[in-house]
Parts: sequence; C-alpha cells; structure tokens
Amino acid sequence: MTGKSLSRGGALFAGSRFPFSTASVLPGLLALAWHWAHFGAPPLVHSVLALGGILWLHLGANTLNDYFDWDQSDRINRFANKFSGGSRRFSHGILSRQAFLFMAIAFFSLALASGVVLIFLDRPMVLLIGGLGAAVGILYSTTPFSFVSRGLGELLIFFAFGPLITWGMGYVFSASFSWEYFLMGIPNGFAVTAILWINEFPDFEADSKSGKRNLVVRLGLKNARVGYILLILGFFLSVVTLSIMGVFPRWSLVALLLLPLAGLLSVRLWRGYTEPQRILPVQGGTIIFQALSSVILIASVWRLH
Repeated sequence: MTGKSLSRGGALFAGSRFPFSTASVLPGLLALAWHWAHFGAPPLVHSVLALGGILWLHLGANTLNDYFDWDQSDRINRFANKFSGGSRRFSHGILSRQAFLFMAIAFFSLALASGVVLIFLDRPMVLLIGGLGAAVGILYSTTPFSFVSRGLGELLIFFAFGPLITWGMGYVFSASFSWEYFLMGIPNGFAVTAILWINEFPDFEADSKSGKRNLVVRLGLKNARVGYILLILGFFLSVVTLSIMGVFPRWSLVALLLLPLAGLLSVRLWRGYTEPQRILPVQGGTIIFQALSSVILIASVWRLH
C-alpha cells in the first residue's frame, strides 16, 4: 500500500470521526448488558445488526454535518481543533467536500441495510426507531431544516444519543417496547449533549457569523456556562433517580465518583470560557467523562448477571 493510499485512508478514518463513536455504541452496550442481566443473552445476530446500525447512523450524521458545514462555519473557524470545528482540517487536501457526502450516503446505506435485515428477522418496528435516528442525523444540519441553527440541535442530540438508542436496542432484543430501556438512556443523553455543548464554545465565533444559532450562540458564552453545568448535574441526578426507581442497581451509584472530574471541568470552563485554548482540555475531559460514566453503568448492570 502506498503512502498516498495510507494518507487517504487515514483521512477517511479521521473524517468519519470514528473514535467518537463511543457516544453511541456504549449506550447500546448498556442496553445489551441490562437485557443479558435480566433475561439472558439476546440474539447474537440481532445484537450485531443493531449495534452496527447505530454506528452507521452516527458516522453518517458526522459526515453529513461536515458536508454542510464545509463552506459555512468550518471555512471561517479560527479555533478548530481535534474535538470541534469539523473534519475539514483533517482532510489535508486529500478529501474534498464531496467525499464527505459520499461517505454519508455510504454510512446511511449500511444503516438501512442493517434495518432491512432486522425487519426480515421479525422486528418491523425497527423501521420507526431507525427512521427517527436517521431523521435526526439528516435534518440536524441539512438545509433548509438545519435544526441545529434553530436552537433545536441540543434537544435532538439528547433524545437520539440517549433514550432512542437504548429504547431501540430493547425492542430489537425483546420485540416489544419497554419504558425501562427508554429511561436508562437518559444519563447518556445528558453526557453526550454536554459534549456537544462544550464543543460549541470554541465554535462560537464561526457559528455566530455563519448563522448557526445553536443554544450556546443564543445564550452567549457567559450564560451558556450554566447550561453545561446543568447538563452534568442532570447526568448525576438521573443516575440517582434511576437507581431509586430500580432501573439501575445500587452499584450504578459508583458513577458519583466522577463528581470531582465533573467539578474540575466545570471550574475550568467557568474561568476560561472566552479562551478556546483553555476550553480544549474541558472538551477532552467531557468526552472522557461520557466514556467512563457509560463503562461504570455497564459494569454495574453486568454485575447482576
């Protein structure tokens, strides 16, 4: 394989933002662990197809968002970094804007194929769940809808990366809808929305100039600090509430050990909210927070097995 093909392959990998797929795959694994602990092992083929469908939808949404942001906010973003500002900076002249559209079509096609197979495996309502996920991924940034520019993006991300994933996984496993599966996705919804929220801080200038009026732009950086803290608090409160309700076992309260990390991230944001370089470690820390919290919840549920 030539150096050029390696470079292109690396650009495609980076452009898809595959490493950040933990935001969607981990809640899927949480639902799998919960089902296994309560009802035994779910069907292997169903599990693989469902997790694959989630992954393809996530990557499709990533690349489609980059396609629409390419000549808008990404073009004028002076503070793009490895966490935010789009994947344009990763292309290094190798990938064109059109390449991101082709990747998006390919990923959404793979998600559709996974859904079709599940339908033939007697899971017809996966069309509804997958359709909702695809709609969020497509309409999030696609003009003229562009829900992110209308201040609705954060709410949709909360739903899509939280309850929708776990609820859908529960249906694939049991062929029925259960509120337990819906509720268990709420903590991850808060954590992933916090990732999106903090990533909008260094993008504030570019988003404002390009008309991408997300909630951070609408609130302003100073007020948006409170929103981040509320999302983090929402995570902890939802874990405690779900533990009291019996959806999560008491071992899930181990997630409270992440409070010092959450406090540190909040303090750093509060003090350095106007300086993109000081926000960078908060961005990385929030991603770590989401991943660690998911692993803790998965382990606490798996302990029941």
